Amino acid sequence: MNAPLKPGAFRAAAAIAPSGKDSAAPIIRFERVGKVFAGRRGQNPVAALEGIDLSVPRGAIVGVIGRSGAGKSTLIRLVNGLERASSGRILIEGEDVTALSEAGWRTRRRATGMIFQHFNLLSSRTVFDNVALPLEIAGTPKGEIADRVGKLLDLVGLADKRERYPAELSGGQKQRVGIARALATEPKVLLCDEATSALDPETTQSILALLRKVNRELGVTILLITHEIPVIKEICDRVAVIEGGRIVEEGETFEILTRPQHPTTARFAEVVTGVEMPAHLAGQLRDEQQPGGSTVLRVTFSGAHATAPVISRLGTTIGIDVNILAGRIDAIAGKPFGSLLVSVPAGEPGISAVLGALKSLELKAEVIGHVA
Repeated sequence: MNAPLKPGAFRAAAAIAPSGKDSAAPIIRFERVGKVFAGRRGQNPVAALEGIDLSVPRGAIVGVIGRSGAGKSTLIRLVNGLERASSGRILIEGEDVTALSEAGWRTRRRATGMIFQHFNLLSSRTVFDNVALPLEIAGTPKGEIADRVGKLLDLVGLADKRERYPAELSGGQKQRVGIARALATEPKVLLCDEATSALDPETTQSILALLRKVNRELGVTILLITHEIPVIKEICDRVAVIEGGRIVEEGETFEILTRPQHPTTARFAEVVTGVEMPAHLAGQLRDEQQPGGSTVLRVTFSGAHATAPVISRLGTTIGIDVNILAGRIDAIAGKPFGSLLVSVPAGEPGISAVLGALKSLELKAEVIGHVA
């Protein structure tokens, strides 16, 4: 049995920044970065990224979400030198890597691990040998390789699979091998390129839990790209939304998803913050109040109010029956968040009283229609 990896075993988890550098400074910083690809067969050049400003705090998990073609893959490839920026600067640990030579990038990549959507394992090598490959390339002594790979396989839960080949593994096990391999050189940053897109929901949850463990126990900063908003909701401290090569919104995950300001963000957020309208109700909704009918409200809860019995208290304090039609309570970046569809008797002053009471409780409420 190998002794477990500890934060001190990774340079990435060092609490003190290198001499002369501010430990509070972001580990990765994009400053007005652009990337233009040459057009094919006489076509005009294509701007994949424009004016990207983005900071990745040391020790955080930061997600970049966007649709296919939005520019997120290009962005992450700039961080490990697989693509070169056309304009602006990229700083990694305070070093401007924009003009690094290929030799300089080889050194820099040892501090940057990467895992991929389709695993990229070598079919002719065992699990142990796949994880050992970057260490062999770096010229690490065999004894050190054996010790480090053994500890990494313990970390990702594959100690009993060390002599298996990729064809003998499930998709989730293959991705665990990919994570162990990415950690072999003790990186300070782990880049995740759609790391869960090829996995089923249950396996996705286990991989996200492993990434959280790597981040919290080893102190590795994680920058991931995805088109799956549940991934962002589950593990990211911060999120940047990219559309058409530009970042349209960025900030703490909870704030961005519960108070989206851009239409693209709102569409992503609806998946994890919205509540589905029951089909029978959707067919009855009208824009105008119906005689003797009800008004349907959407109420959103966050923080302390997310799990409080607000609706029952509302009925007691203002004497109006509030009927719950549908709802969900979830967690976003570890914080509770809820959304309810409710109906109340139509007409004034009842509606104004309900909306006023909800506002006094710092809850967001909106009228979405009326039913007979």
